[in-house]
Amino acid sequence: MERCIPRTDNLQMVMRYYEDENQPVENYKDAALHCTNILDCLAPLNCREAEPMKLEFETVRENLEYKMLELKPCLARFFTRTYLIQHSRNSSCLKDYSFLDKDLTIKRDEYIEGEACFLKTIKSLCGTDAMEYYTKNYQKFVTTISTEPEDAKCSHPHFQLNSLQCRGLELEIILRIDSLKERKYKGSYAEFTEINQMCEDAQKCMEESCAFSTDDRKSFRRKCKKINHLYKSEL
Repeated sequence: MERCIPRTDNLQMVMRYYEDENQPVENYKDAALHCTNILDCLAPLNCREAEPMKLEFETVRENLEYKMLELKPCLARFFTRTYLIQHSRNSSCLKDYSFLDKDLTIKRDEYIEGEACFLKTIKSLCGTDAMEYYTKNYQKFVTTISTEPEDAKCSHPHFQLNSLQCRGLELEIILRIDSLKERKYKGSYAEFTEINQMCEDAQKCMEESCAFSTDDRKSFRRKCKKINHLYKSEL
């Protein structure tokens, strides 16, 4: 098994890029290639000792794939579109499936049944790389997002992907607040009501996710505080 593990400097490089969110795409590709080579070497090994290592590097590679293909912003846009369409009069297949359900069993079933809707939406929101990835790896994606791993760190793809529900909503709220700032906070009652509700939902989402630090949550609460004050003044 030791022959499968690369030199220490290469292994450290893989783990560093796995944890770092600000590397060039090429660095993530190099690290993912090292992971693939390690997994190819480990694949024939059936011993008990090899299994934890296989799982670890599969997790690392999956996270690296999301970084090198810039899949996280794409998935965040999907979650935001799904959230917003529930409060819209527009027709959409996104209304037919509970993609944002907190119950993981329900979530799994909804993604399985809603595959065509998911891929159709991804195609409209994201680039070719994202569409190719999800088409090829859809079952793996569904398993990851709907199965909470045991004794896993918050860096595990399950937690990172689900946190994008909060992240996408956060970014949408920031865009809307910036728009209000440009208008010197002059907006309709309906607009303030909608943003205030989005703030409440996003804060609850962040509280339930391990991916956000206390400082992250406090910073976002401050952004929403003025909106909440303006909303109450309109009542």
